[in-house]
Amino acid sequence: MAEISKIILPSGNTYDIKDATAREMISGGVSFIIAWDGTGTPVAADIPKGVKAGSVTGTLEAADAQAGAFYLIKSSSTPSSETLDIYDEYVVVGSTTKSWEKLGDTQLNLSDVVTNVSLTKQTDVVLGEATTFTNASSSVTFTGGTTDKVLGEATTFSVNKPTITVTPSTTNIKATASGTAVGANGTAKAITGFGTHTTDTFVKSVTAETGKNLVTTTVPNVTGNTSVSIPNVTGNTNVTIPNVTSAGTASTWNFAMGSGNAAETLIISGANSTAPTLGTSLSASKVTLGTALTATNTTLGTAKTVATGATSTTGTGDAVVTGVTVGDSAAAITALGTPTTADALTGVKVTSQPTVALATGATAGTGVVSVATGISSATAGDQTVTVGTNDKVTAVTGIGTGTAAAQTITVGTNDKVTVLKNTTDVSVTKGNE
Repeated sequence: MAEISKIILPSGNTYDIKDATAREMISGGVSFIIAWDGTGTPVAADIPKGVKAGSVTGTLEAADAQAGAFYLIKSSSTPSSETLDIYDEYVVVGSTTKSWEKLGDTQLNLSDVVTNVSLTKQTDVVLGEATTFTNASSSVTFTGGTTDKVLGEATTFSVNKPTITVTPSTTNIKATASGTAVGANGTAKAITGFGTHTTDTFVKSVTAETGKNLVTTTVPNVTGNTSVSIPNVTGNTNVTIPNVTSAGTASTWNFAMGSGNAAETLIISGANSTAPTLGTSLSASKVTLGTALTATNTTLGTAKTVATGATSTTGTGDAVVTGVTVGDSAAAITALGTPTTADALTGVKVTSQPTVALATGATAGTGVVSVATGISSATAGDQTVTVGTNDKVTAVTGIGTGTAAAQTITVGTNDKVTVLKNTTDVSVTKGNE
């Protein structure tokens, strides 16, 4: 249902009909409930389910809580010096499935947090990560090894190129084409001549007499002719009539609803009507009319300037030709004769594609190609590879037995660290102990 929450009067002032803020707060049902203020024994049914208040655990189901209410419970961790932040806040969340939600804590609860650690130390000294180690070098000897001569990476090789002779088998191929045909690709009528033309005689030259103007005059311009009725006064009596000096104004009220943020605002604009203003009454004659008389009312416009039909060299009208003498004449074609036509080609196309055939065994000549059909014989000369002797090296073919001398490792003392032994006793104290 549409509502009107505000009215704007012609003065521009706005008046509220409903308190939107108050209605919103009422419809939301916002309230604060102190379920337990820290004194006395808490009532479990007033405490949100699962929440501990003092020594009591709450049993109030979320579905049974007051809509829009904040449930406040005295915090168990609030220090005695705090006077403005002493409650934990709980609200119901969810529309279909409801549950309790804690909005915030007042202070940090350290009851289950370790507050003190004590131990009985049992220590020992170990090497730290920065300890240095040094080892002495030792020599390795081999016995019983064997060697042999091999080609090194700089060895050169030389190859002589063989001579290859190929004797191909050949044949001659000749292409022939046949069966090509060319035909018309469209025809049209072409004019080959005309019949007898129709002619007529036309004037080739004319001599005109000039130098005279039209003689003009002005005549009345009747723009209308209306029959009118003229009142026929048969009597006259003196009467008094009101004298209206101002007709006043009509009411201009307009009622409209606003839009956007002002959709519930009724806007009234306009003004009341004003009464006519009367002056001193006027005296007039009351005329008694008989049968009206009939007359013709002729309306004249601006006079028109017209030609009288005469010409004169002193005339004030436009210049006109007063005499025409026809000179030579000649015949001209007024219509072409019937044309004669004949069919003519508008294009040429190939109506039959040629057949191309290749034939072998043709006699050599123009247009004949010789192709290889195979190799009747092929021979290659001997090929030799010569190895140089410019880079012979001795290579180990067997290592033999290797013997390493004894090696000494020295541990530094620059990073000795004292650590706890596994026999150390540790005891922990929590905040609620």
